[in-house]
Amino acid sequence: MQKIAIVNGTVVTMNPAREIVTDGTVLIEGGRIAQVSAGGASVPADFEVIDASGCVVMPGLINAHTHLYQMLSRSLSFDQGFVQWLGTQKSFIAQLAEEDFGLCIELGLLLNLRSGNTCVVDNLAVPSAAGNRLYRAALERAQRTGICYVLARGYTDRMNSPEYLEDLATIERLMAELIEEFHGAGGGRIRVFVSPMLPWALSLEGYRLTRKLADRYNVGIHMHTAETSGYADLIERAFGHRSNVRVYREGGCLGPDVQLLGCQHLTDEEFDEIARSGTRVILDPTSGMNLGTGAVPTLKVYRNGNPTALATNGMASAGGQDMFDAMRNVVSLTRLQTGRSDTIGALRALEMATIEGAKALGLDGEIGSLEPGKRADVICVDVSRLYCAPALDILATLVFSCTSRDVRTVIVDGRVAVRDHVLELADERALTALAYERGAARARAAGTARAAG
Repeated sequence: MQKIAIVNGTVVTMNPAREIVTDGTVLIEGGRIAQVSAGGASVPADFEVIDASGCVVMPGLINAHTHLYQMLSRSLSFDQGFVQWLGTQKSFIAQLAEEDFGLCIELGLLLNLRSGNTCVVDNLAVPSAAGNRLYRAALERAQRTGICYVLARGYTDRMNSPEYLEDLATIERLMAELIEEFHGAGGGRIRVFVSPMLPWALSLEGYRLTRKLADRYNVGIHMHTAETSGYADLIERAFGHRSNVRVYREGGCLGPDVQLLGCQHLTDEEFDEIARSGTRVILDPTSGMNLGTGAVPTLKVYRNGNPTALATNGMASAGGQDMFDAMRNVVSLTRLQTGRSDTIGALRALEMATIEGAKALGLDGEIGSLEPGKRADVICVDVSRLYCAPALDILATLVFSCTSRDVRTVIVDGRVAVRDHVLELADERALTALAYERGAARARAAGTARAAG
């Protein structure tokens, strides 16, 4: 493990006191934070020194929901309505060979690291004929990067395209195999969550199986919820009522180990039940804006006492994996809804992207803040350039002026992954060229090709 000293930066710790240390030093040893101190602290001779002058040094960001297999199809459907968008994406994904799928995962992981996201929840659902083969490929690639990777393995048993359906016995067997093989691997950096992929597309028995698996293996439950108004119509067809939350309650899938993405179209009563049960909500402002599926329900969840996380969602709806965009958008959309600028501030947005996001995923003992003993997931964000200067209010600068392109250095699990804006884990230029070649070929095969820019 590398021994690293980050010096001369402004350290935004996100510790319980939310301390900001001017001219700070962060020592990293054995993959963990060894010390956070003010300027002038001595640096042991055997430590590599990273000069963070002009930078904010902060915890790596937590992207609490994405779909990395959209990497190659990311630009194909931004002018389409949600149903057409979904069809375009499914048509493209159906054309992916195993090597293409692996490339999507690898590129998506590297893009997240390049963007300063050191923890990613990847919600995948692939045709059932693949069994666990593609999920294993994703998990193995994630282990090689060192990123904190949560695979939320999706499944359905009805009301979905036939090639995606699995019976409950198969779901139980394959989920058990994947969890037993990978959950906790990579020194605890790899996690596997269970994920009913669409609320109407799993039977009540399937939800009860989900709860049984979550309890047996102590893993999280990760679900899309009420992202469009059309969810209620499909739930009514499946269950005879229109409530996402009732489905989860009757299936035993509410509680602190559950994360619900979206929630734009829930009722006030459903939000009350979420709050009472301790269920976590993941806010996805950027994709909701791009797809026009509804405003994020920030005010209904961020004061309910439960941790709330932020996410980019997949590239085909977010465009990228920029958590700075997500922070800025969640603040701006909330202020737009209320007509007030004091409803939510920069600090709360940063909390949701770091320590509060970690709590929502049950990972706050390991990541989300710069504190001695925690994993060394650290980023240096350059605030000295014209885009951000003068950074008189550090928190406001991070949320309202910075983008992922300002991330200068990324340390993941104590190892330098990005140095001075250069990815150290792979040849970025070669992978980009390969992405274009493979993506263009698959788009032609799927009939979704667009003219090159």
